Amino acid sequence: MKRLNNLYYSKRIKELLAELQTAGTTLVVAPMGYGKTLAVQYFLQEQERCGKKVLRQSIYGAGAEAFWQGVCHSWQNTELGAALLQQSLPADANAKTLVLELFRQLLPQEPVYWFIDDLHLLESSEVIDFLFALSKAGFADLHLLLVSRGQIFDGSRLLELGRKVFCLDKHDLALQRDELAEYSSRCGLQLTTQQLDALHEACEGWFSVTYLNFLNYDRYQRFCLDTGSVYEMIANVLLRPLPSEQQRLLLLMGQPEEFTPEQVAYAYGTSCRESVGRLLECNAFIIRLANGRLRCHHMLKQATRHAFGLLPEAEQQMYFRRLGQWYAQQKEYEEALDWLYRGRDFDGLLAAVQQLRDWSMHPQHRQHLFDWLCECPPEILWQYPQAVLIIMRRMFSLNMVPEMLQVKEWYVTALERNTALSQRERDNYYGELEVILSFLAFNSITGMSEHHRCAYKLLSGAPQTLSKQGIWTFGAPSVLGLYLRTGCSLRQTVEDMQECMPPYYLLSGWHGAGAAELTEAEALLLQGRIDEMDMPLQKAYYQAEKHGQECITICCDFLEMQRDLFRGVYSSKAEAYSRHQWQLQPWKQSMLLNTADMCAGFYYALLGKPEYIPSWLTDGNGQQPSVLYPARPCRNYISAQCLLAQGQYTELLVRWSDWEQECRPYSNFLCLLYLQVQRAAAFAGRGDVTSCRASLKQALAMAEADKLVLPLAQNIALLRPYLEQEAQGECSAAAAAALHLGQQMEAGRGQIMSARFAEAGLQELTEQELQIAQLAAARHTNREIAQRLSLSEGTIKQYLNKIFAKLQIDAAAKNKRHQLERFFSNS
Repeated sequence: MKRLNNLYYSKRIKELLAELQTAGTTLVVAPMGYGKTLAVQYFLQEQERCGKKVLRQSIYGAGAEAFWQGVCHSWQNTELGAALLQQSLPADANAKTLVLELFRQLLPQEPVYWFIDDLHLLESSEVIDFLFALSKAGFADLHLLLVSRGQIFDGSRLLELGRKVFCLDKHDLALQRDELAEYSSRCGLQLTTQQLDALHEACEGWFSVTYLNFLNYDRYQRFCLDTGSVYEMIANVLLRPLPSEQQRLLLLMGQPEEFTPEQVAYAYGTSCRESVGRLLECNAFIIRLANGRLRCHHMLKQATRHAFGLLPEAEQQMYFRRLGQWYAQQKEYEEALDWLYRGRDFDGLLAAVQQLRDWSMHPQHRQHLFDWLCECPPEILWQYPQAVLIIMRRMFSLNMVPEMLQVKEWYVTALERNTALSQRERDNYYGELEVILSFLAFNSITGMSEHHRCAYKLLSGAPQTLSKQGIWTFGAPSVLGLYLRTGCSLRQTVEDMQECMPPYYLLSGWHGAGAAELTEAEALLLQGRIDEMDMPLQKAYYQAEKHGQECITICCDFLEMQRDLFRGVYSSKAEAYSRHQWQLQPWKQSMLLNTADMCAGFYYALLGKPEYIPSWLTDGNGQQPSVLYPARPCRNYISAQCLLAQGQYTELLVRWSDWEQECRPYSNFLCLLYLQVQRAAAFAGRGDVTSCRASLKQALAMAEADKLVLPLAQNIALLRPYLEQEAQGECSAAAAAALHLGQQMEAGRGQIMSARFAEAGLQELTEQELQIAQLAAARHTNREIAQRLSLSEGTIKQYLNKIFAKLQIDAAAKNKRHQLERFFSNS
């Protein structure tokens, strides 16, 4: 009796697969048709029989987003899965840190085998980076099984993983000559030695081609050893010999990535369950999945899709339409969209869109988003204003603003033409439109507020387009960095924020709570009114924590860190941020880790401790962690301050034009001011007096009207002599105020350095340096020290410069000896 569809695993293969039980990560890499997936599935079935937990994930497209959706789906119904749903694919070091921490904390306390198939279909380096980080972490109970046609990790990464990774390739999976003989015997074929030799030589152990030859031999008593294409073999052996009905059914099976027999019968249009069953029984290229669905092997899928494309277009559309309707009936609306579009069923497509309020969107939908509405007949479009609204919302998130404005006109027309809507429904739709249009007014507080107030009047409930869980600051640590648009507008911006935020709180359920108070506190800090900012800052903290607005809390911390520099108080929050010791919980968004890095980096740049600055802030290699686009100007001026602290003046000037340009789209005036000050400081650091004075004059002119002296004061070490000159010029008030505030910051910084870092600094001094430092701290002059130690004054001066550097005492400061005295009194 023939048993051609029986799976065969040799003793050698079984022994190799047993190694997977002890491997942290297994890489199975071989060309198509070598039985990679079947071998791993065999191993996993054995583990399931032993009660082990198995997760399976198949890759069906090139997109990183679809991959991450698959990750979350794989881990669903677990605590880890719930936490991963709150994250996106980690694209930078901070995001990886967060996700790996979630794995460490929330992995089930039992062995888990996580199988990810067809990684070669991905075109995302971020996915591979994440899988490498997961492999390198080496969680004891997690076994990662990765299958691909091509290389997954390069040679250097394989070396780095060492014994943490186990590899199988096509030579391990290929049928050997004795295994081919045993396989043919188990299938019930009686082959001669010569036939086995010829078949092994022609197929070279290629499992799928061997199987196709067995089928052909069983039917025609001959092998297909001279066929040029495996796809042609599939067509000749598996497709063309079938009756017409079964041919169509097999073609339909090859269209979805996964399918069920009921789905194929529905798409075919008539009762054909028996025919479907017969196809499944006699075709080993159709694989049954753990979720109860089936899928065609890639080789069969490619062959059937080619044949399907030869059908008349009207017939193809009919099948596509039925597949889409099947998914819609199963409430798998995202899957339905593309099929309905390909089937030209716009009525069904827009009805499906209306079910997708929290639409994550597959990558292919981005390409067709505008096409759907352009190609939809107007009389259908007018019946679905809610669908048009949802699509328009997605267009904004994809930065498709021109298309979005065009769709707005269609949306209004749809509302006016839809006579079935009640007035309340119509008002709600217009209210949602106002919410979306408010984003186009960013960063005009009053402009956005006009839309918010209008939306509040129209809506009968909470808007669907806003989420309290979203990051109100876009990842920026400064509110005025986002919303201060011009000079001479600081007081007006504060008043606008205080007037406009309360209506927005009512509309959004307290999204961004504390922002109004925070804006006032930041304005006072920028003007150097340090003691006046405490009350609004505490109010901002209270509102943000009361309403769970973590992004506002981080902005409060950013102001507190800067304020405490003037008071000589070391920031424990900065230290916690730099070490990521801040209540790492599953619901934390990785973008806020990047915000925390920016806060800590800026603080340590001002403190003069560049070794504590997160490296990504100054790398400039294009792999910077993500903040949303509106927050990039804030990130840039913080990076510039970090470069100044590191003495990388030329690097700052090289990048300056790009950073300045990124402030233009949203008129980020405060960020422009910081960059102008930092440019002057960089020229000063290079000794370019003429360029420094020109840049400083521009910065003073920008700062003068609103007395925005903080950026100048924070760069006092490099700008002092130039500010002293400008204190006699046109912007004398701003220059004098900056000098006064800068002296306060230097004094506070000195207190922190002496109190916090004195002991470590003193331990770095040599015996000779310590003796000289003690004499200098006792207010002996250089000449007196030189005479006592029998050295020259020049030598003493050189020693003191080294001492000041080791103790982090600003070499340009006038009170260096006083700071040195404080070091010894505190240590």
